Amino acid sequence: MKELSTEIINIDGKDYTLFLNRAGIVAWEKYTKCETEKLKNLQEKYKDIDVDKLEKNIDEGVEFDTLKNDANPFEGIEEVGDLSEDINTMISIYKRLYWIMWYTKHQLSISDANELFDKAINEYGIEQLVALGRQMIEEVNTDPTPTNLKNLTALKSTKK
Repeated sequence: MKELSTEIINIDGKDYTLFLNRAGIVAWEKYTKCETEKLKNLQEKYKDIDVDKLEKNIDEGVEFDTLKNDANPFEGIEEVGDLSEDINTMISIYKRLYWIMWYTKHQLSISDANELFDKAINEYGIEQLVALGRQMIEEVNTDPTPTNLKNLTALKSTKK
């Protein structure tokens, strides 16, 4: 596994170093147990939605002229409901990740990190911040060893 991942993010004209290693991932898991449980519950909440049917309709497109006059545009997605709480749970998880990633180099308090994260959301958008966080987690969790190891001479038999 790669030992660490570092990136620099500019917020309000100032550079902040993000640092993540295995210890940081363990700390993040520790500080997001409650939110992780909420996410598991969300998976249960959304599992009954017929995603295959929705994806098929999206992929194929629905001919507007073929719809019945009394068609319900929300048929099959009633269970989705209000997503704001779900989104806030996800944001909370990433706020804690960024607090941990900033802490090594900048020792920001939780409230300072949250404030900085909110500024970053305004500057970059939550999607980019989540993507950067995931990228850094993947870098730490990725094994840099090449997958094609068949020709290693140390592994060849010396017996004849």
